[in-house]
Amino acid sequence: MDNNRNEYPSVEKPWLQYYSDEAINGKIPELTLYEYLLQNNRDSTDRIAINYLGNRITYRALFDNIHATAKGFVALGVKERDIVTIALPSVPEALYAVYALNMIGAVANMIHPLAGKSELISYLREVNSEVCVIFDKTYEIICDSLESTNVRRAIVVTIGDSMPLTMKALYNLRSKKLDLPAHSRFITWKGFIKAGSGEDIPLVRKNHNETAIISHTGGTTGEPKGVMCSDRNINALIWQVVKSISLVRDGRFFTVLPPFVNYSLVQGMLEGLALGFEVQLIPKYEPDKFAEYVSKYHPTYIHTIPAYLEILLQDDKVRKADLSCILQIYYGGEAMNPSIENAVNELLHSHGVKTKLGTGLGATETVSAATCAVGGTIISGGVGAPFPQINCKIVEPGTQNELSYLQEGEICFSGDTIMLGYYNNKVATDNIIKIHSDNLRWLHTGDLGYMNRDGILFVTGRIKRLIMTRDEDSQVTKIFPDRVEKVILSHPSVELCCVVGIPDDKRINYAKAIVLLKSKYVESEQVTKQILSLCRESLPAYMVPHSVEYRSTLPRTQRGKVDYRALEKEMLNN
Repeated sequence: MDNNRNEYPSVEKPWLQYYSDEAINGKIPELTLYEYLLQNNRDSTDRIAINYLGNRITYRALFDNIHATAKGFVALGVKERDIVTIALPSVPEALYAVYALNMIGAVANMIHPLAGKSELISYLREVNSEVCVIFDKTYEIICDSLESTNVRRAIVVTIGDSMPLTMKALYNLRSKKLDLPAHSRFITWKGFIKAGSGEDIPLVRKNHNETAIISHTGGTTGEPKGVMCSDRNINALIWQVVKSISLVRDGRFFTVLPPFVNYSLVQGMLEGLALGFEVQLIPKYEPDKFAEYVSKYHPTYIHTIPAYLEILLQDDKVRKADLSCILQIYYGGEAMNPSIENAVNELLHSHGVKTKLGTGLGATETVSAATCAVGGTIISGGVGAPFPQINCKIVEPGTQNELSYLQEGEICFSGDTIMLGYYNNKVATDNIIKIHSDNLRWLHTGDLGYMNRDGILFVTGRIKRLIMTRDEDSQVTKIFPDRVEKVILSHPSVELCCVVGIPDDKRINYAKAIVLLKSKYVESEQVTKQILSLCRESLPAYMVPHSVEYRSTLPRTQRGKVDYRALEKEMLNN
């Protein structure tokens, strides 16, 4: 390693070449989420804030609904720093609740509305929520178990509550009526708002450095943990996006993921509203309706995931659609097969989209994105450049020793977007956030990668996902499944794959590849030989899979990632 300090990316910061002086040196707003929303939109309240299935809600109506929601929470006794759990899909009430809680100094705990009963109850118990806002489908899951928690009032929301009147009438005719027990702890959204109509909103000067939102990790590297993000954490990301990417105020954000995911809540919803955009909400996104959504809503910016983009390649309706309204599509959550990404770019370009797919690297622990690949930072295999006020370094895994350019190590980030910590879990927090010699808090992401001299970051694998094995010399070593998968995905027949470890008395574990083939390919001995030959050419011998198994589908986590843990458990039980 070169000991010249100028050879360290975190010192030289070559990515700053892509940003303006204002983006690099400007001051992040010292505001709460609600204050930031108000500051940027108080003079344009006639603009459309939310388009929910054709119900166009202005910024004036948004503020009115936030105030009414805040009064409802006050009527239920919610106070400053109380934690209220929100389990809703992409409906306006989710945003009213987040901003209203922020306005009165309380905390929004965002959870999956359709998680299993035990997980939902666990989330409620973890933060001792006395009030929660839940989806009617969530109500069906936990209605007979809520008494085992501290929840005294549960506000129940349906997807029909904010629909346009005609659509709402039709929805109510076709849907099962929400029939809550009389004099129970459950209350409808309408009843909740009515009960708070006579309340006054207390004047609270919330500390923007304290927790505003608790989100949860995806759980693919361990048990899900509550990630505490402050107003400053969230606004720091939004502000940097504003200063870094050319966004038009008349833009329209189309959100495909629900608000319990930071990537969607912050970058698809709160960011759009803070910018004065129209945020388009779909309570249940259906990927095969992409062309229909674009024709109806004319979105300019879309945040999505690879799994949804891949579907476009098989959708005949997309091949007939005009997509020219779209200025940018961003994807996150996991990497895309390069050949599929190229195919999607070609499809989009042929239908009027003038830019390539944008991506980045981030985590719930960094609020969302820490890097972004748009414009000149889009390089094949790269995840873009760090945002202007985020620092990045590559360290030798298991240490704080920084590596130079093009050297592979663990990716670390520092800056105002780094979470406050995991809720009530100091040990887990200290395992991922380290104080380095510069006295800064550095998040150790668990991602392997390197940075080139232009400040572009490349991800090569994942540290925490390891398979211990013995090589031919009987030396214990590590297989990085991500690295093996990357090689297998380069084979033209492979759509998706997942590499898991199979216990073995002699080798500790050996690697097995679970493969999903593209539609025009079929399982054959020849394809298997080609895949294994490719692995032998590209990988150390001990990383070459012992066998290949073909599947028609692969399990997914709630966030749409391939659930390798589910496959590992399946293999152990076989």
